[in-house]
Amino acid sequence: MISNFIDGLMNYHFLQNALITSVAIGVVAGAIGCFIILRGMSLMGDAISHAVLPGVALSYILGVNFFIGAIIFGLLASVLITYISQNSVIKSDTAIGITFSSFLALGVILIGVANSSTDLFHILFGNVLAVQDSDKWITLIITVVVLGLVALFFRPLLITSFDPMMAKAFGMKVERYHYLLMMLLTLVSVTAMQSVGTILVVAMLVTPAATAYLFTKRLSQMVLLSSFLGGLSSVIGLFIGYSFNIAAGSSIVLTAAVLFVLGFLLSPKQQAKHGKKVWGIAALVIGLVAGGIALYADSHAVEENDKLQVVVTNSILKDMTEEIAGDVIDLHSIVPVGKDPHEYEPLPEDIQKATDADLLFYNGLNLETGGNAWFTKLMNNAQKIVNEDYFAVSDGVDVLYLEDEEAGKEDPHAWLNLENGIIYAENIAKQLSEKDPEHAQLYQENLEKYTQKLHALDQEAKAKFAQIPENRKLIVTSEGCFKYFSKAYGVPSAYIWEINTEEEGTPDQIRLLVDRLKGLDVQSLFVESSVNPKPMQSVAKDTGIPIHAEIFTDSVAEAGNEGDSYYAMMKWNLEKIYEGLTE
Repeated sequence: MISNFIDGLMNYHFLQNALITSVAIGVVAGAIGCFIILRGMSLMGDAISHAVLPGVALSYILGVNFFIGAIIFGLLASVLITYISQNSVIKSDTAIGITFSSFLALGVILIGVANSSTDLFHILFGNVLAVQDSDKWITLIITVVVLGLVALFFRPLLITSFDPMMAKAFGMKVERYHYLLMMLLTLVSVTAMQSVGTILVVAMLVTPAATAYLFTKRLSQMVLLSSFLGGLSSVIGLFIGYSFNIAAGSSIVLTAAVLFVLGFLLSPKQQAKHGKKVWGIAALVIGLVAGGIALYADSHAVEENDKLQVVVTNSILKDMTEEIAGDVIDLHSIVPVGKDPHEYEPLPEDIQKATDADLLFYNGLNLETGGNAWFTKLMNNAQKIVNEDYFAVSDGVDVLYLEDEEAGKEDPHAWLNLENGIIYAENIAKQLSEKDPEHAQLYQENLEKYTQKLHALDQEAKAKFAQIPENRKLIVTSEGCFKYFSKAYGVPSAYIWEINTEEEGTPDQIRLLVDRLKGLDVQSLFVESSVNPKPMQSVAKDTGIPIHAEIFTDSVAEAGNEGDSYYAMMKWNLEKIYEGLTE
């Protein structure tokens, strides 16, 4: 596994960026974390990392780099916390709780206004494997600046951390050094967001420093050891994340936690108390971890093949591509069945497969390229070229818009019109034939059979929906994603919210839909398989209109279930919607 990781570092640009960035963050977070825990301010890092959320949202709204807004709000939060705790009877932990929760709530509201749940998801959980070159250089610059300032002001930071009263007696401006530390903490927290996210950043600030604190009482040695442990956690965590195909940021944090456990067991205090027993427990922990890695490596050996390597972004495109290509290609879907393609964070295997792919298909229309643009970042790191290595299967679709055409927000759900599904299939077959002319005839034959089946279903549906009285034609769903369906089958749509946001099903959205439905002859409501059903259940209760069925939007069903292919999910949708409008 180590050799595979080293080979990955030699061959994959995304892994090189991830390693450099994560090590830099581990080192600088470890250094700043020492001062944080010595001052009893461990939760300050958590507060600031969450308090930057409004700044991120405002940056998105204003069209500026999120780093600017995040820094401003991080500094604002640290100033407010300090001011409240120093100028009232409120203790610092209470001030942190008030500021943290208030800023987080404001951030969620602003994210809803910005209509960008993907950005919120990315900021909360991060993805070091999606780090771009610009992010890497910003991280390195901030690391150098922060470490330089720590070295320059090390002595006053040391004195003010251990004995602020004595520092005041010597005439030192304790508040200035406190705000300097808060500024450095904000810089580190904002930088770490892109790798481990705001939820886990506090662990990188506290855990390596706490481990180092177990072994030394000298601050200089503690800073060096904590920085080393932070960097080591990043290397080992990234290796585990890459090798086991799990979230690298979380792996880094858990690695730091394991190192703390080992440090706790092997610390001088524990050795003096328990002697050789401690070494036995530590050896057992190390053995279990090493054994698990070895077993995993043995059971996940990679087999080479000479088939065309094709990667698609979601389960719908995977099914279409399988219908056309069969087993003559090696096919991988990035977004698993049931997952939301709007806000997915690729795992190591996804990025490796995409980098090695001969051909990639994505939906386009802002599905994977909107919000945090995870697919765009993936293609940049994989050094792929649009319309040469990767292609939008929606090319040629008559595009509809989510709000209005002037807003420029394309509705990505074009596949919900079977005619567009046929366009998708034709684009897939065309690119497969060009990349793999040896099997071009097979692709075309399969395409003809597949499109005939889709066309027959489309014609049958249009004939059935044409028979429904106009006053019965209204499909009511949670999200406004059935515009293509409405246009194709002459059934207007209504919905609770327009697009994916963190404000799904607000009281105002539900009230507006309930008031609209009360004056209409609507027989049934529908809820999508990929959304929370509770908002629609509220609509059903207030209107007395039952939810007729669950329908598919962003993913096919699991294999063996109803709707486990594109054809099957569309057939299910058409049948259930027809039943709901006529019964």
